[in-house]
Amino acid sequence: MKYQRIISNEDGDIPYLSHIMKLPEVSRFISFDEKNYWQYVTSNDNVFYFKVYDNDGQLVAATHCETLNRKLYMDIMVIPAHQRKGIATSVLGDIQCDKLPLEFDQIEVSIDSANTASIKLFEKMNFHCVSKEEELLNYIYKKF
Repeated sequence: MKYQRIISNEDGDIPYLSHIMKLPEVSRFISFDEKNYWQYVTSNDNVFYFKVYDNDGQLVAATHCETLNRKLYMDIMVIPAHQRKGIATSVLGDIQCDKLPLEFDQIEVSIDSANTASIKLFEKMNFHCVSKEEELLNYIYKKF
């Protein structure tokens, strides 16, 4: 996988990514405020939004990461046409192995309890459920 950080809200892929985030199969699991989101992503030093390209140069996914006090909060969005091909597993593995410029000791994610694919992914990648808040399951991965 190849990663490219979005550093400007003028990035040419933003309209396409916004479209994908509004699709029903994606929007039911990812909250997205188009009016403010890209400004937020590109104006905060601790926020990293990476586009993910396969080896053929095709945009297949994206990951939103935020760091705070050596904790990484993140989500992964695989473009629906590319789901179930191991892309999210590869992205998460790359993050865990420090292939992206992120400094963290642990990763925290919140997953909708209806999102069984994500639950299976994070559990397979050594995340542990630590709490449940309404429909959200909170998972943690500790680096050490």
